[in-house]
Amino acid sequence: MNMRSLSLLAIGGLYLALAAALNAAEPTMAFVSMERLFDDYYKTKAANIQLKARFESVEAPRRELINQVKTLKTEVEKLGAEARDKSLSDAERDKKRTAAEDKFSLFRDTEAKLTEFDNTYKKQFGEQMKQSQQQLVGEIRAVIGAYVKEHGIRIVFDSSGKTLNSVESVVYYDPVFDITDPILALLNKNAAEPDANKTTETNSIKKTP
Repeated sequence: MNMRSLSLLAIGGLYLALAAALNAAEPTMAFVSMERLFDDYYKTKAANIQLKARFESVEAPRRELINQVKTLKTEVEKLGAEARDKSLSDAERDKKRTAAEDKFSLFRDTEAKLTEFDNTYKKQFGEQMKQSQQQLVGEIRAVIGAYVKEHGIRIVFDSSGKTLNSVESVVYYDPVFDITDPILALLNKNAAEPDANKTTETNSIKKTP
């Protein structure tokens, strides 16, 4: 074997050793912004549109109840003041007092309806939001899970997470470890499909009270 052959073998061995070192150096951890994934996921935007449409559908009757409460309160205060007006006869003041009591009873009933209305829909919206968020986060986690298995990543940290002191839980990390963009691309790969577009256009609106 001549020197040239030995030299080629040495270079080949060095290349294999370097390749093995590089493979060993492949990151087994990664970072992702769950906040960005959730906000920019096309299904999240569609869900927001649907929730906003539903919210607006109940806002009109709620506003009507609010106006009724305000009107009745004004009338109660006016009748109460008239019932104390010394320039009126006793009979007139009694009449105003009775009318004020009737209006006050109606005011309390309407106020109770408004409270019940708010409690009912706040609970419904809260439950709907929670279910929607859980489903969307589950889908995001599934995509992340498939991606990390394919790339040999063993652990993923949420770079958007915060501690109880509202300080980022991850203070610094090398951007080379960030997999937010490829995950987001996988999540939104079907965003342009006709059915997805049709749903978004049909529901066009969102958010909760």
